Amino acid sequence: FHFLQGGKGANQAVSSATLGAKTLIIASVGDDIFGKEAVESLKDNAVDTSKVMVVHADTGMAFITRTNRDNRIILHEGANHHMQVSKALEAIDGVAGDVLICQYEIPFDIVLEGFIKAKQLGMITILNPAPARYLDKTIFEFVDYLVLNQTECELFTGIYPTHKDDVIKASQRLFDQGVSKLIVTMGSKGAVYIANEHLIEVSAYKVKTKDTTGAGDAFVGGLAYGLVKHQNIESSIKIASAAGAFACLHEGVEHAMGTIEDINKIMEGIK
Repeated sequence: FHFLQGGKGANQAVSSATLGAKTLIIASVGDDIFGKEAVESLKDNAVDTSKVMVVHADTGMAFITRTNRDNRIILHEGANHHMQVSKALEAIDGVAGDVLICQYEIPFDIVLEGFIKAKQLGMITILNPAPARYLDKTIFEFVDYLVLNQTECELFTGIYPTHKDDVIKASQRLFDQGVSKLIVTMGSKGAVYIANEHLIEVSAYKVKTKDTTGAGDAFVGGLAYGLVKHQNIESSIKIASAAGAFACLHEGVEHAMGTIEDINKIMEGIK
């Protein structure tokens, strides 16, 4: 049994910050020891925590069962669902940057209102709707990039993708609902990007996997880093894929995120 810091938003923020992007997290933690440790861990990983809210509740937790090939996660939302829309919007308005990433570990109304505010401020928006629950198509007008893994893609479209053709079929169902740009990650099978008639396949980088727990979050953080650094979408996805691959080399999550030097070595095939 291991106790480690994490959470999708936290992991993605650490991934982005470790790569070298100036990163701020808007989050809610409980007034308990777990909340204090979560904030300290973020600070240790160069994430700006000035907009983290402390509420009278348990800090959110995830219980992860891991096998040699995969993992299963049970969530206790805790303080995540005590975040207030007004405070979140105030934080976004006060520190608006280049990219806003949201997940489904906070209430949907905050995600929706946050993206509306972000687009008003000219930001790029990335939605990673995990933990996977539902997709409300009213949000798609304000989403630049929808990032799904295989399980999420199956839940939202009925198609479990294992290759490009599956992603094409799934994308048609999502585009009908208003999605404009879709990225689907498929683990060792790589990632596919589709927007209009534009399709990009990025092969997975081959590594000796120890733990896949934070790979998806590392990918999203790497994608944001690439976009912040004004890379084109193909280069950004390659950075994201390398970041995900590097995270698989180490057990745990936040401390498994790679620097840009680590990611460059993965991309160059250096062990």
